Amino acid sequence: MMNQIHAASLSMFLFLVPVLHAAEFGVVPDPYTGNWEGIMTAGTGEKGVHATAIKYKKQYEVTFRASPDPREKAIVIINGTVQEDKLILEPVLGPDLSDGAEGQTKTVQWNGVAKDNELNGTFTGRETGTFSLQKTPFQPSSTLGETAPSEATVLFDGADLQAWEPRKIPADPIQWTITDSGALKVVSQRDGKKNKQDLKTKELFGDYRLHLEFNLAYKPEAKGQGRSNSGIIHLGMYETQVLDSFGLYGHNNECGGIYKIREPDRNAGYPAGLWQTYDIEVKAPRFGAKGNKTTDARMTVRLNGILIHDDVIVPKPTAGGKEAARGPIVLQDHGSPVQFRNIWVVKFD
Repeated sequence: MMNQIHAASLSMFLFLVPVLHAAEFGVVPDPYTGNWEGIMTAGTGEKGVHATAIKYKKQYEVTFRASPDPREKAIVIINGTVQEDKLILEPVLGPDLSDGAEGQTKTVQWNGVAKDNELNGTFTGRETGTFSLQKTPFQPSSTLGETAPSEATVLFDGADLQAWEPRKIPADPIQWTITDSGALKVVSQRDGKKNKQDLKTKELFGDYRLHLEFNLAYKPEAKGQGRSNSGIIHLGMYETQVLDSFGLYGHNNECGGIYKIREPDRNAGYPAGLWQTYDIEVKAPRFGAKGNKTTDARMTVRLNGILIHDDVIVPKPTAGGKEAARGPIVLQDHGSPVQFRNIWVVKFD
């Protein structure tokens, strides 16, 4: 009996943990943006299918692929609009799915409807069949909410901004705000006028491991770099991009990219509204006695717990300029109200 009680208690504990965690994870602001998984059935049999839905202005772009990898060639891309309480996919011609013809001739018309976390539809023409998918929930990063170790320097814990100052004019007042929930929010206006203000740490760093959490603003009216955008600039020189680029290829100017230098090994970014994590190890460049660089900077980056850069060389600064062995950590103001929290660093030198 005791074992049964213990098992029941453990089961209840395991049930509650993700619920409690989800409260800190955030929520995607619309019901259709995200990943969908299921099957499509035709004369050739059943195949697994994945769809990614992204909102642009008043429409959604729904991309069907054989796997969740956004770098894989799309089977078909369908636009959709919300009508009442459902997402209606507009009829579009797509490829014949018979063996050997996938992605070739566009002879099949696709239609579909998404409602209540289910996406169902048909394709008709040279080949006829159905597809049925369900929306899959995002899982919090394995490092979300990670506590700073005893040896860490805490840069922001929701209480104050003592570790930070404006990058351009350090004596200026900081215009970013701390929200009621203890997040640091980018504010790009002052006295009603556009006034971007990057923040930098007062302390300079060399080699370190940084933990940081961020939440992107929801800007479906924009595309590309116009969506929610920021960046983490290491040593004041090397930027890891922060951008709402969920479901896209994952270029070096998209989330996870070492800006203008290296694209991530995969796109591990989440949509706006969810709290995401960066865990980044930086090894500063080395210099000789005469000031000449002898060794390039290196970086290991995990986005949402996924390794996307593994001890890679960073040969030059993002925006040019002179490199140094030490520098500040910079949070970029790119005009979007991005939020940050739980920022700490462990120094290795």
